[in-house]
Amino acid sequence: MEFDSSEIKKRLKKLKIVYTDVDGTFVHNGCLFCTKYGYTLKNASAIYNLLSAGVDIVMTSGREKEKLKDTARLLGFKNYIANLGIEIVYNQGEKVITNFGVDLPDRKSLKLWIKETGVVARIFKKYHGKVKYYKPWSDILTTHHLLVGELDFPEVSDFVDREYPEIRIIDNGAVSATETFKHPHAYHIVPRQVGKKSAVAIDKRERSLKKENLIGIGDSMEDVTIADEVALFFLLDSSVQTERENVIYINNDDEGGFHRIVTFLKKNNLL
Repeated sequence: MEFDSSEIKKRLKKLKIVYTDVDGTFVHNGCLFCTKYGYTLKNASAIYNLLSAGVDIVMTSGREKEKLKDTARLLGFKNYIANLGIEIVYNQGEKVITNFGVDLPDRKSLKLWIKETGVVARIFKKYHGKVKYYKPWSDILTTHHLLVGELDFPEVSDFVDREYPEIRIIDNGAVSATETFKHPHAYHIVPRQVGKKSAVAIDKRERSLKKENLIGIGDSMEDVTIADEVALFFLLDSSVQTERENVIYINNDDEGGFHRIVTFLKKNNLL
């Protein structure tokens, strides 16, 4: 069973904020109305229901804040978390809190600092043929480095932790197949203290938010870290393993998981 009403109501009170991943969560290949099976209005109607109820939908994404702003304007969102938590944006850019994780003055300095640690070059050498820069997105990103490939993530994560304790590599989930990789994932290289979880914690302090009014939705190992900061986290990929007690696995084979979550919350008067 995907939903246990009594358990959910113990943890979640009136919903005020949804922290949600974007790609693979409520859009398919950047399209709100698309699934791998065709067109649908389900996720669009879920977003409408959330906004109509006054719920703040906060995108938490690896995308640049400038790109997220375009999406936010189209969908009516105000606040979002960009660059895997490096920037927390309010009212489509009126206020931005940076979460660099190191004492550096700007985006350019941060990306250069990561490069100069040597971690990316070492990964390319050690895992030759298994990973590369995720172009053109890696060139567009101004804060950190973005790779794509088919890595044994626990192994490469252990390697980075051991050799570069000031750095972390983030598996941000599956992406579309490329000419080189059939089942690739996107990997972000960021400072150790950076991530979606830390950004949500900052947002909670900034706006004096209560855990009991917050949920998260996502499909990656990085997304599920948000569970530590919210009442409930809905996980759309069963291959991502966690022992966190407030995580609910949602079948998303039809790419309608986001819609089913919102439908359940609405029926149970949690919106």
